[in-house]
Amino acid sequence: MKVLVLLRAFFGTIFVLFIPGFAWSFMFFRKDEIDWIERIALSFGLSIALVPLTIFWLNYLFKVKINAFNCSIAIFVLIFIPIIYLLLKKTISHKE
Repeated sequence: MKVLVLLRAFFGTIFVLFIPGFAWSFMFFRKDEIDWIERIALSFGLSIALVPLTIFWLNYLFKVKINAFNCSIAIFVLIFIPIIYLLLKKTISHKE
């Protein structure tokens, strides 16, 4: 049982503190513009900035309650916005 708790904490930390910033780092810098160490450090910083600000602004502007489900949805949206943008940008550039 303790292993499951540790795995949940580990993957939760990665989900909240790394993946959103990693996705957004590709929005700001191309693949060859910065190296991986800089991208990883930037990912932690962007995640620490983006996730709480998004959740607090959703609470303040739209009165969305802060709970685990709403936070997970907000983080998924933060992850998929840059992914969708980059995929659309790539498909549009290939068509031209």
